Amino acid sequence: KLHRALAGGREGGGLDSPAAGVLPVEGRASSVAGCPGRMAGDNAHRRRGGGGEAAGGGAYVDKGVASNHHASGYPSGKAAGVGSGRDWPLQNRHHSNGSIQPASVDKNLSVQAALQGVDEADEPTEWALRCAAVVLENSQSSRVESECVLAKINIWLAPSVTRQALPAIASSALPVAVVSAIRKYRNEPLTAALCCVVLVKSSGSTTGAQAYLRAGALEEVGALMDRHPLHGGVQNVCLLALCGLMKDGGAARQAVSQGAVARALRAMESTAGREVQFNGLNSLRLLVENGRAQRTGLQEAALRAKVAHQNDDTVSTAADEVLAIVTPRFKEVLCWHWQSGWCKLGPRCTYAHGPVDLGQSRMLGTGPRPG
Repeated sequence: KLHRALAGGREGGGLDSPAAGVLPVEGRASSVAGCPGRMAGDNAHRRRGGGGEAAGGGAYVDKGVASNHHASGYPSGKAAGVGSGRDWPLQNRHHSNGSIQPASVDKNLSVQAALQGVDEADEPTEWALRCAAVVLENSQSSRVESECVLAKINIWLAPSVTRQALPAIASSALPVAVVSAIRKYRNEPLTAALCCVVLVKSSGSTTGAQAYLRAGALEEVGALMDRHPLHGGVQNVCLLALCGLMKDGGAARQAVSQGAVARALRAMESTAGREVQFNGLNSLRLLVENGRAQRTGLQEAALRAKVAHQNDDTVSTAADEVLAIVTPRFKEVLCWHWQSGWCKLGPRCTYAHGPVDLGQSRMLGTGPRPG
């Protein structure tokens, strides 16, 4: 789903859309595959003290970003205890009340040393997460360096290791750094979207989501949606991020207060892409069920999604879940037009079209709900 998110809604101009002004996904994927070499080129370029892109050097420095990085940092190699990235075990920091205490970004570690630490690590150890946070949060890191680190984090967060890594990520400086990177690259759709993908994959636990909320993730995700309102891919990953952050009523109510409902509705109206519609419906359901959001406009958005994807059972079910919340007695009574042979409303009809619809209404738990 996350891979599809990066192409997010091709019908509505996803991240691979030429109209979006970014490289195609295929082209970017091939550039990420060469990250280790590019990071090494950047490191060599720093040691030479050059600025900008050196002829034939393969280094990249964003315009307006200083090339002389902070000289301090931990020495590299095994003498410094870095090794392959495994020398620093995963550890959680706890308050006396049992909650996890987030770490701050290491200001004494240079970008060059942090890049080497990320390059050498093959799993999300404490040292690897510290290095990744330094690169993402540092204002002197180039966009290419940040994209390489984000790609490496996605490799670390493979399904087989994500569950074990989530507590360590929640207690590390990575959530703060990822949110900072979303803010830093708000005008770079693909880079900001990669940050959102890392957010989604690393906020799978309640403590992880809370760490991102404390770092201001809701505000930055909302601002990113406002910056690219017609960019289907950006809207898609932002909707995924919203769903990942709203793990309890408090977070959902916070999202409602910051305008998440209007943003979700706008995203669904801007493109008929399947992923945007599906993730938008899931966001709306959480905002209403857990965040007590107003229901204005939700019925029309759900019906529109259901009509656009009436042959897609997954999207239709997600739409029905929203309609069951906002429509009184949804699918509880057979449609007499349908019983007569034809209903002109088709998938927009809120009455049941046969026993299957009636059975779905029981499964969805429709009926009068408290306001």
